[in-house]
Amino acid sequence: MKLVKHFGALLFAVIVTFLYALNFSVKLSNFECTGKILSSENTEPITVYIILEEYRWWVGLWSDSDGNVKLEIPNKTVDYYSHVIKVGSQLQIYNKPSEMKGNFSMLSKVLSLKTPIGFFDGKCVGIN
Repeated sequence: MKLVKHFGALLFAVIVTFLYALNFSVKLSNFECTGKILSSENTEPITVYIILEEYRWWVGLWSDSDGNVKLEIPNKTVDYYSHVIKVGSQLQIYNKPSEMKGNFSMLSKVLSLKTPIGFFDGKCVGIN
């Protein structure tokens, strides 16, 4: 009977730890970025939105990425960048681990990113 009781307590602790890791493994930040987009045709002012998901340190036990970025250009496109590497205060943004698409400065909040409709360069502010 004691063995079953201890096993139940251990199982409960494992489940609680798993749920904690699952719920608190990502830090979400939303940004509105105003700048210019350069396409093959021209340069135009534009506002884009990103969701930056930064993984907590323990995610590094099973992933070599430090996060991901979701991009929305209203009424034009959405995109997903699945691989982010933190280098100092810079986040290097990749579409695949070997295909760099741009970077985001955590210090200056400047985003430079190759998007499906052209190359974006601009300054971001945090939003809720």
